[in-house]
Amino acid sequence: MLRFPTTRCALSMLVALAIAQSATAHQLSVFAWVEGNSVLVEAHLPKGKRPKLGDVLVYDGEDQLLLKTGLQPDGTASFPLDHWETGYRIVVDIGHGHQAYWIMTPYDIQQQRDGLQ
Repeated sequence: MLRFPTTRCALSMLVALAIAQSATAHQLSVFAWVEGNSVLVEAHLPKGKRPKLGDVLVYDGEDQLLLKTGLQPDGTASFPLDHWETGYRIVVDIGHGHQAYWIMTPYDIQQQRDGLQ
């Protein structure tokens, strides 16, 4: 009688591990920074891979969509440093529910701008 619950528990743990592993297999990371009068964006997948396709959506600090652009084949994008006074939320969407974002506060942007001058 005790074997069945133990087997069921072991199978449940294996399924949970498989789900967790598949979730991290497509983990997307996003980084953004100011360079000159532009914001540069990089998207990364595990093991140093980069997504080749995807959308980059840029929202201001009041959650208004400012622009939408695409990722380049090397997993990068850029956009002009405009309307940054409330900050940015930069969302990269590579499809199938894989999204990540980077927040740039006005303070972050100002510090990076000051560091370049």
